[in-house]
Amino acid sequence: MEIKTRSWFCKPQTWSVMARPAKIDEGVGSRLAQLREPLNRKEFAEELGVPDSTLGNYERGDRWPDWNFLEILKAKRGVNLNWLFTGEGEPQEGAGKDLARKSNDSIVRLPRFDARASAGNGLVAVNQMPVGDVAFAREFLRNLGANPEYCYVLEARGDSMWPTIPDGALLIADASKREVDDGRIYHFNVTDKVLVKRARWAMDGKLYLTSDNQAAGYQPEVFTADRVHELSVGGRIMFTGHAPMPLR
Repeated sequence: MEIKTRSWFCKPQTWSVMARPAKIDEGVGSRLAQLREPLNRKEFAEELGVPDSTLGNYERGDRWPDWNFLEILKAKRGVNLNWLFTGEGEPQEGAGKDLARKSNDSIVRLPRFDARASAGNGLVAVNQMPVGDVAFAREFLRNLGANPEYCYVLEARGDSMWPTIPDGALLIADASKREVDDGRIYHFNVTDKVLVKRARWAMDGKLYLTSDNQAAGYQPEVFTADRVHELSVGGRIMFTGHAPMPLR
């Protein structure tokens, strides 16, 4: 029987890993407006896949940009978050400058993050800015059911998802797919950890982050509505790339 996603988990825009002051620095809002030029706010909101009203709240300083929104800015525009919050440096740095340029019709360059998502007990995300990019054919990503404009690349570490995802595998995740469906694999951010786990919904509404390598004895991590602030979804894992695995 298919278990549908629980409603408390379908609103990632309400989650944030940052403190929320009553009124954010007006400079953040003005720099957001600067990023969208020459687009108007509605056009920029449509490009990012967020409501125009939400973007308006961010630009006016009525709301603090949440982590999901910031991840979209990084993935689609290669935004330097240090610049966004402090005004120091360039709007795009390093690989982000290349990411900000429009790809041609057949190829898209996906940002690659130095966040080694743990397929084990969890690794701390050391660097949340892209360290490079990887070119893929848009048609290849579409055939996977992914949205090429929202995809990104990260690396798996650990053996808890073996044999589905071996240690060292490169993963393509889709940041537009954050609604958690039962049985699918996602990149999760849990407090200060980056995890790749399979989602399982229980009949009582609890969400279990489970491992495929049951023989290794990994215990699932359980989330209820009162723990939602600890958890955010980076995106659904759409593709796993790895070298041929040795026999076990």
